[in-house]
Amino acid sequence: MNTVPIYNRLSLIAVFCLCFACSAYAQKLDVVKGVVFKKNTPTTISFVTITNLNHKMPDVQTDELGSFHIEVALGDTLLFKKSDYSPQYIVVQTYVSQSVYMQPVIQLNQVTIKDVSKKQEINDALNDYKKKGQFYSLNPSVGSVLTSPISGLYDLFGKAPAQARKFRQYTQQELERIEINKRYNKPLVKQITKMPDEDLDSFMLSFTPNIEDIRVWSDYDIIDYIKRSYAYFVKNKESLKVEKLY
Repeated sequence: MNTVPIYNRLSLIAVFCLCFACSAYAQKLDVVKGVVFKKNTPTTISFVTITNLNHKMPDVQTDELGSFHIEVALGDTLLFKKSDYSPQYIVVQTYVSQSVYMQPVIQLNQVTIKDVSKKQEINDALNDYKKKGQFYSLNPSVGSVLTSPISGLYDLFGKAPAQARKFRQYTQQELERIEINKRYNKPLVKQITKMPDEDLDSFMLSFTPNIEDIRVWSDYDIIDYIKRSYAYFVKNKESLKVEKLY
């Protein structure tokens, strides 16, 4: 049986609480200043949220220059957070100024990389056509019809293969247009001719070179072609408009 009087136990508890309070008070708070940098650079980071995980006090933020000051006790852990950066934890071991470095987060839109070429996208679409239509070739030959009559005839006359061939024809034209536009485009024509904006679309529509020329022309050839074409355009602008109308 416990013979310690109740008042003695209360006294022990009171002493314990007093010691704990004194110990907590001994951990005095002081102000620590510092600057937050982007890791491996001299660039400072503004508006980083800083939380003292050991004391309940309002969060602080770095200013426009990345500087901060916060009340801490030695041994406190500070959490630095900002979107697009990995969280950074710092244990305060001294009251001198702190330099904190945060690592930028490299975010991908999806697990699969989206930087796929236009040509690859088109090839993927054609492969989907082939899978869904269950046909072997977009250009069936007479030999394929003879060696495999069912699949060969389907490739020739089936609806899905016909749609795929139309799609491929369209995408081939689209790829050629992109290739032409890399070397013959509105900014280039505008720079060389200084033509007014209202004439630019009409000129581009009438004098866009074909893909065979673009593939063999040098830059000088393209510039010379634009100059000669614009000279003709200026002299025959009205007649060209009539031709387009009809």
